[in-house]
Amino acid sequence: MIRLEPLRVADAAEMVQVLGAPELYSFIGGRPPTLGELTEQYRRQVAGRSVDGREEWLNWIVRVDGTAVGYVQATVHEGARAVVAWVIGVPWQGRGYATGAANELVGLLRARGVRRIEAYIVPGHVGSERVAERIGLTPTGQLSEGEQMWSAAAAD
Repeated sequence: MIRLEPLRVADAAEMVQVLGAPELYSFIGGRPPTLGELTEQYRRQVAGRSVDGREEWLNWIVRVDGTAVGYVQATVHEGARAVVAWVIGVPWQGRGYATGAANELVGLLRARGVRRIEAYIVPGHVGSERVAERIGLTPTGQLSEGEQMWSAAAAD
């Protein structure tokens, strides 16, 4: 059973293992974080807002039967638009966890009144493209930093 738990700084110790496979970064870039780097990142994220207060940061650990398998996150702009992302650790990919967690994330955002959902995906990242399709997003053709925007607006 998939469960989303709000991010805590203490989650870094478990998540450093989940995010430790170098192949996880083949599409998203970067490298596996160290425990110190992830702890500092989580300290910033749990603050819940950008320094200027214009963005709300929402982050959850994805758990399956109590085990952390990845995360989902949303950056909410002015309460009406959210940019979402999902990452599932390599050992747990291909089991529907990203789709289940992303669906739950979109439901939480819609319940808060978010009208537009966006995700930015590297073209050719088939797994993420499938998740985006399954949660109701469609490609826009708009590129930003090499990633295509996928989006969906709430029905009136």
